[in-house]
Amino acid sequence: MLVSSQEARVTGWVCAGLALVILIVRVIAARLRRGSFDISTPICTTAILIIAARVAVNQFVLSYGTSNDTINGKGQYFDSDDLEKIKVGSILSLIARLMVTTVYWLQSALLLLFYCRIFEVRAQSTTALIRICWVALPTTYIAVVLATFLECHPFSLYWQIDPNPGKCIKAYIQLLTQGIANIVLDLLLLIISCPLILVRNRTILEKIRLATLFCLGFFCIIVTCVRIAYIYAEDSYQPVRSFWASVQMLVSCFVANAPTIYGSLQLIRRRKTEQTTRRGSRPELWLHLHTADDSTAIPIAPVLDRQGTGSSHKPEKTWSRWIP
Repeated sequence: MLVSSQEARVTGWVCAGLALVILIVRVIAARLRRGSFDISTPICTTAILIIAARVAVNQFVLSYGTSNDTINGKGQYFDSDDLEKIKVGSILSLIARLMVTTVYWLQSALLLLFYCRIFEVRAQSTTALIRICWVALPTTYIAVVLATFLECHPFSLYWQIDPNPGKCIKAYIQLLTQGIANIVLDLLLLIISCPLILVRNRTILEKIRLATLFCLGFFCIIVTCVRIAYIYAEDSYQPVRSFWASVQMLVSCFVANAPTIYGSLQLIRRRKTEQTTRRGSRPELWLHLHTADDSTAIPIAPVLDRQGTGSSHKPEKTWSRWIP
């Protein structure tokens, strides 16, 4: 499937726009759920800024072209005689790869934070896997960054055209390092989530939701494999690389944030339902509170439960509040 430069551009815009919407909704939902921002907020903010910056960088890459496409005779989408622009496009392609790698790893960090929250009480094996994953995240990220910028040596080979610099400009080592690291992280996250699937006494609807969550992890692995296969088939053609990088970016954003968004919305709806129920059970109290003078301090009486004791409505401690 040979992707044109314009198709890669449009795909980049669409995927970036949807990914930004997902991240912004996650930040807002987390704010409404907790009443304050949490540790995931700076991660989401960083991802939002990088995705927006990548859109701009990608436009220049797909306009200026790369040395690899020039040597392979696939320079229909840019001026193959303008060597200065080709040099700039080749350097910007490395920056774009660094950006999209950072987005992938930030999404893995968000999903790992989600599992850390829902497994507040967990087995030692799960704790060990979570720790391994936290170590693997920076380790694999550094490996991919090094592969991105050190595959060609000296560095000037990245934009060299004559003599032929060799296969390093195709960035296959970078592609494989990134893809394999992605798959390993996805498998670790899937293993961590296994206890959710093994919990008994669940309804059919709950099992379907959890199975969907589990399948999303495998979908990420499938997209990574398809991406690698297409890039190899098209001889590392830059529009193809940009197209599949955008697709995988959107998929990773959806998979990493969908569970948190869904859990937050469910918890917010549950709170509203409980609030409405309490108001219905003591209408005279709520009417009095709403009609009283604002300057008068009115002690709010605790709502009694069926046993006659004050209900503090403490937040749930189990993972079921995140995935009902």
